Amino acid sequence: MKRVKKENDDVSSPYLPQDLIAEILVKLPTKSIPKLIVVSKLWSSIIRSKHFIDLYLKRSLTRPCFLFSFERDSTWFFLSASQEAKPSSCTTTTTSFSLRLDQRLLLEGYYISPPVRGLICCQDLNKVVIMNPSTGQFLFLPKVRTRRRHISSFFGYDPIRDEYKVLCMTVLQVSCKHEPVVSEEHQVFTLGGGAQKKEATWRMIECKVPHCPATNGVCMANGVIYYGAWSNSDIRSKRGSLVVGFDVRLEEFTLFKLPDCVEISSGECDMVNYQGKVALVNHNHSYNGKFDMWVLEDVDKQDWSKISVVVPSRIDVFGPSLLFYCRGAISSSKFIFSPFHPTLCPFFIVSYDRKEDIATRVEIKGLEDNSRYVVVFLDHVECPVFL
Repeated sequence: MKRVKKENDDVSSPYLPQDLIAEILVKLPTKSIPKLIVVSKLWSSIIRSKHFIDLYLKRSLTRPCFLFSFERDSTWFFLSASQEAKPSSCTTTTTSFSLRLDQRLLLEGYYISPPVRGLICCQDLNKVVIMNPSTGQFLFLPKVRTRRRHISSFFGYDPIRDEYKVLCMTVLQVSCKHEPVVSEEHQVFTLGGGAQKKEATWRMIECKVPHCPATNGVCMANGVIYYGAWSNSDIRSKRGSLVVGFDVRLEEFTLFKLPDCVEISSGECDMVNYQGKVALVNHNHSYNGKFDMWVLEDVDKQDWSKISVVVPSRIDVFGPSLLFYCRGAISSSKFIFSPFHPTLCPFFIVSYDRKEDIATRVEIKGLEDNSRYVVVFLDHVECPVFL
């Protein structure tokens, strides 16, 4: 005889509400999340949802970390470390990718874009890879549609449409001796917020402001990628330095004038995030423990302010003759320095508290003698985006 199920029997159902499942999953390590999508269709739907990703990111934002990228024995590694590490040493967690990157790009230093909501973009000639260092996953995008070998790439996120986008542009001539210098073949690839591919090809877009990228790019919370550039579309004109803003949602370029006498030199300037504002750092005198930073205080008015910093006891902290670059400031307002030529063992970074006027040396465990091309990123957050 079959037992007839009564309505009251639903009270003893073993299933949990979706909100409760999400609250439980959000407390798990990021690396475990992709494995759980095979548990059930319900779990897969929860994990891939924008609500869950935003919930996880909200928790991660309360504990940002450093992200170190480096190459060892033809394998690419990423190490994450807490920003609240003790001065003596910093314990890390490691993720590896079996990728081979072109040596020329490695030497240029702009082969990896700064993290955006937990994801990073890596360029290898005309190939672009999206990676999630927290989960160990990566996604190869179609090759960039160009025959040129010099490609500049930038990575950003549109918070309105919940879309990641990669911007690539080519440059016909990059030597300052061959003018004019302008970027061409501006292309965009769009991915959904869950990093699912929304389109299978690159799209050509129009750029009405001739310029040539000259620094790395940084994507801010307003959905705009900022990078330093040169503007010179006329061979008779003098090349000028400026900052370009690329609106990820509108796919439009805007030029920002720099203060008088401020110039961008290739390999000597970087764009960084300073307390939620975009800033240009000049590394010309970093080896003396000095540097200048120009902060864009008002985007609409294009007002800039200058910050000059002199790190105390620089010989004791940095060493007698080491070239260190400022990588920006973390959420606690401390400036972070890393070596330009990372051949140190043990590898270390320097944290400088400007208010207290104290510089602290922090050693990073996990970087051995044969680690090369070490790059330091600030305020990285773990994200369960599934690639």
